[in-house]
Amino acid sequence: MQQDTLCEGFVDAHVHIKHEDALACAASAGIAAIRDAGIKEGIGLSVGRDRQGISMVVTAGWALYKKGGYGSHFGAPIETKQEIKSEIHELKRRGADIIKIMASGVVSLKKPDTITPGGFDQDDLAFIVSEAAVVGLRVMAHANGEAAIISATKAGVCSIEHGFFMTERALDVMAKHGTYWTPTVGALERAAKPDSVSKEMKNSIAGLIRSHLEMIYKAHESGVLLAVGTDCVLPDPDYKKAYDAELSYFEQAGIPHDAVIKIACEGGKKLLML
Repeated sequence: MQQDTLCEGFVDAHVHIKHEDALACAASAGIAAIRDAGIKEGIGLSVGRDRQGISMVVTAGWALYKKGGYGSHFGAPIETKQEIKSEIHELKRRGADIIKIMASGVVSLKKPDTITPGGFDQDDLAFIVSEAAVVGLRVMAHANGEAAIISATKAGVCSIEHGFFMTERALDVMAKHGTYWTPTVGALERAAKPDSVSKEMKNSIAGLIRSHLEMIYKAHESGVLLAVGTDCVLPDPDYKKAYDAELSYFEQAGIPHDAVIKIACEGGKKLLML
């Protein structure tokens, strides 16, 4: 990855800060700004105040997930509206810049073409977005599958994270709402690498990545706002390689190089509201 004349600084719109060295790791990879999607310990709430060469850190602290569903590594389980309200206000008090929610499960590595349990219903999603707005925060949504993507978009989230099993119908809804998409292609590719993942699943994931790239191209062509995110847990010794790979995926999708650089810089900058 080389600094481009079209770019004043690369942005990674989806990382997870695990340790105080995270920002130095990002800076050494040439990243100017990051958005921390959080872990349950909320490390980003303290690390994000000491930028260590990063011009801007937007942090969620920790995520909110539906009790019993996916998300235990990243945040707080919630079930009632009072719990939602309490967590959002606590995050605001602790200095969070954005609210991160788990609006669905993740791509299963055991059952092809399925998503694990998790997510909120439409009523809860709308309540989360409105309650976050009360304290001046926007919401970023981990969402996979058409139903979760559309529900989160209609609820008013600012961005869809991952978005696997994206559809043209979902893209149409996102375009109408001005919702960003951070596709995190490499995250799924890395998740399928271990030998513990069956050959059947590896083949299924490879096919899902191909369709994901097709949707990224269609998103670009239809005017859906895009940003680059690696989903890396920082610090990571292979972080620069992962960011470069994410840019490469956008080009593999058919988006011209200059447009990819613009997405990585201007797209990320606007999403982070820099």
